[in-house]
Amino acid sequence: MSDDLLTGLHPTLIKRIQHLLEGMRALGFPVRITDGLRSDARQAELYAQGRDAPGSIVTNCDGVTHRSRHQTQVDGYGHAVDCCFDTDAPYEGPWALYGAAGEALGLVWGGRFTKLQDRPHLELPVTEAD
Repeated sequence: MSDDLLTGLHPTLIKRIQHLLEGMRALGFPVRITDGLRSDARQAELYAQGRDAPGSIVTNCDGVTHRSRHQTQVDGYGHAVDCCFDTDAPYEGPWALYGAAGEALGLVWGGRFTKLQDRPHLELPVTEAD
């Protein structure tokens, strides 16, 4: 796992994600982090996707009026990560198992979001870290 993708994340999130990565690997479904802390510019790029730029809409957070949990929060840390399966088909795998593992560790899983499902997304609960 690249420690670079953990840089700037809340220490509690780091610990829980490390447990998740270990657990998923032990179950035979290794995952890796694809996205941790995001700059405001990167969040704006992702928000533009499917709107002003090619691709599918991947976020409803514009990074300004509605900040992503991936961006630096009031405490100075990012509170979210995205992961994928560490296989030849990284976005195909047992997402329900991944989500359940994240939830068992006290994280919020984007696969349960109602407006825009985000299966790779895990974040600290708002009330816990803010």
